[in-house]
Amino acid sequence: MEDSLLIGDHLMVDKVSYAPRAGWGWLMPYQQVERDHIIVFRYPKDPATYFVKRIIGVPGDRIQLRDKQVLRNGVPLQEPYAVHKDDRFNEFRDNFPDFVSGAGFPDWMAELQDYEQDGGLLVPTGQYFVMGDNRDLSSDSRYWGFVPRENIVGKPLVLYWSFESTSEDYRETGAGDYGQQLLDVLLHFPQRTRWERMFRVVR
Repeated sequence: MEDSLLIGDHLMVDKVSYAPRAGWGWLMPYQQVERDHIIVFRYPKDPATYFVKRIIGVPGDRIQLRDKQVLRNGVPLQEPYAVHKDDRFNEFRDNFPDFVSGAGFPDWMAELQDYEQDGGLLVPTGQYFVMGDNRDLSSDSRYWGFVPRENIVGKPLVLYWSFESTSEDYRETGAGDYGQQLLDVLLHFPQRTRWERMFRVVR
């Protein structure tokens, strides 16, 4: 999602708006999952992992990319948030869906053609097509498929803290690693906090 979100950003997430409606649901501010919104969801390949991506297609939409340009129902999208950091052309990534040079998970590549319609990908009922804003370096629906509605946890509201980090800082999970991370934060909190990003609304 760079540069909309950076590694080390900490988000406050609204888990109510997209929650399943209950008996007293009319009292709650429930919303439909909308196009172009950023969502937090359980990664379909590993539900214990949370991903943050942008909704590109809702059920019934036809999605395709041509020369890195996203088209939804045949209309090119205006996306000021999207960035491209790789000048090289990749047939599958940049001309999606490309059924010849498939580069995604094998199970997704096997079922991809089932959703083909007029050269694009038709988003089925109960599923959503998501992409990262860093389009050239994003693990998203192009590579592993749709996000089921039940996997959507909520939407980020505000960025309450941002700490300069790398992806390596979050790969280790042992107690010693957590202790080292905590010590690193305590020692470098003032210098490595991205103060200019504090309390930024996520869009």
